[in-house]
Amino acid sequence: MQAPPTIHLAPDTRTHAATRIHQSWARCAGLDPALLADPNPIPRADLNLRREAHQHLLYQAEPSLDALGAFADSADSVVLLADASGLILHERGSHSFQDKARRVALQPGVSWAESLRGTNAIGTALHDGSAVRIHGTEHFLACNSILSCHAAPIFSATGAILGILDLSGPADDMHDYVLALVQRMARGIADRLLGESPLRRLNFRLGQGPQDDEHALLLLDDEARIAGANEAALRALDADWSRLIGTPCAQWIDGPLHARDTLLHRHDGQPLTGRLILPPRASTWAAPAARTPSPSAPTRARPAAPPLPEPDVVSSPLLDQAVRALDSGLAVLLCGETGTGKEVLSRHIHARSLWRAGPFIAINCAALPEHLIESELFGYDPGAFTGARREGARGLLRQAQSGVLFLDEIGDMPLALQTRLLRVLQEREVQPLGSDKRVPLEFGLVSASHQNLKMLVAQGRFRADLYYRLQDMPLHLPPLRTRIDLATFIGGAYHALGGHLADDALTLLARHDWPGNYRELFSILRRLRCQYPGPAPVAADGLPPDITSPGVGSPDVAPSHVVAWSPDAASLDQGRADSSGHRGGDTSSPAASGPGAAPAAELRTLERQAIEQALRACQGNISHAAHRLGIHRSTLYRKLNR
Repeated sequence: MQAPPTIHLAPDTRTHAATRIHQSWARCAGLDPALLADPNPIPRADLNLRREAHQHLLYQAEPSLDALGAFADSADSVVLLADASGLILHERGSHSFQDKARRVALQPGVSWAESLRGTNAIGTALHDGSAVRIHGTEHFLACNSILSCHAAPIFSATGAILGILDLSGPADDMHDYVLALVQRMARGIADRLLGESPLRRLNFRLGQGPQDDEHALLLLDDEARIAGANEAALRALDADWSRLIGTPCAQWIDGPLHARDTLLHRHDGQPLTGRLILPPRASTWAAPAARTPSPSAPTRARPAAPPLPEPDVVSSPLLDQAVRALDSGLAVLLCGETGTGKEVLSRHIHARSLWRAGPFIAINCAALPEHLIESELFGYDPGAFTGARREGARGLLRQAQSGVLFLDEIGDMPLALQTRLLRVLQEREVQPLGSDKRVPLEFGLVSASHQNLKMLVAQGRFRADLYYRLQDMPLHLPPLRTRIDLATFIGGAYHALGGHLADDALTLLARHDWPGNYRELFSILRRLRCQYPGPAPVAADGLPPDITSPGVGSPDVAPSHVVAWSPDAASLDQGRADSSGHRGGDTSSPAASGPGAAPAAELRTLERQAIEQALRACQGNISHAAHRLGIHRSTLYRKLNR
């Protein structure tokens, strides 16, 4: 029998920590050596997708990354943020040590899960669910013995691991206080995430003395049941998440809850001081993708992320219906013209539903290249296909576990993928590419489209069974131009930006057709505020030409130098062959019949000519040609390759 390997522990390693390291080495003993070779980072595009999926975590981590990054820079170290799979999303700190760390693949885009990198701080903290230091030769892989690493999990309000915060430096420099510092910063990130909840919070502390730095926080639902807690609350109540969640607050804390410091008592009589904090007016967060930290961007102050617009008199009734439907297990389908706020409403639905503690995963079905849709949605096992990442990929569907999956522009999903998606939604299981195992899924489903899905079904471009599966609760978002209070709404929106509109300007704005709806309106209002920053009201002569002169610059009138092309008319053939072998561009379809309708073959010819003309004008640049045609780049690729 082979003797267990000798592990050279750091001199000050405590017994409990030593036990965890020995257990980790035992888990790693049977790993395939080929898996432990220094991996290449995932492609930059894939890393950006992962960052976008975790943009809320990245945004709320900014203060901790700033503070810890400044420390790391002065200590010749790096601070790293990894997701719940161990994949490093972001790094900050000493550039000289970043170069050394890259020699052992300690960099963004690489997973440091135990199964891939052996015993290490990120992977072991992820496996054990608690903070750990792995120093020098305590690492399973000899090449990593140059590192001294300190990692702590970032927990959700219900105890799920959202990510790992790590500070790594050279093994010849070790400080006892670093692990406690990393833990403190990780808890700060978790508390900021918890503070974004739309629920009431009970902020309390042991005793009646002055408030210390550690805040014990409980999330309370409308019936005063505990819906979430931070680590400080677990310690203060001597409990864990499994015992707390779902129980009445009165079972743990006695006394009236007020919005001021009040004397309370723990269930065993221990005095507490606590106050009830109402949720902020804008209770959920939406950051643009541009706020994802850049790996090489210098540390600098950033403005606060704008909150979601509050639901108004138009969207509030829709929101209430949608939340009730989602909480009842129904799928919600949001229909409406482009720019009517479908994604904004879907984020509010997530924030107020029973799924609010989980992630919000938005997938733009029109923006994913067709050859990547399957692997991005369903994930894949290691080695599933040529070019697959060594550690595989979870896929966006699995990332939505216990949260809300938002399928935007669902009408643009290719027919072949609709079949697989339907099976996932019916069986609530996903089978990753290259795997023979099915993974159970549980999430709330919200879909959206600006297209008429019923018409797409009639044309054979959208599966009828998938349509009926998505529209348990169909909701229509009305266009901006139908608002009875349009003038009042526009005036209020511009006033919120700090400006004023003259009556003649307001009259013209209210008469505009607003084909781009709220997106177009807010774009124009922001442009006006930039052009006229002073206190004087903006008059009609200060408005853009497409407002003052209807038809000039309108999207419906193509300038002479632009190819006139209608995405709706030219996309009749976008569908794939249905089960009967017919294509969506059949002249017998409703869209191809009626007075003056062009035959499908003629439409396809016009489409091809328009594409070729655009490509010639743009000298073969796909992105510029797609923009010129008014379609997405992936749609143009699909049309060129069919």
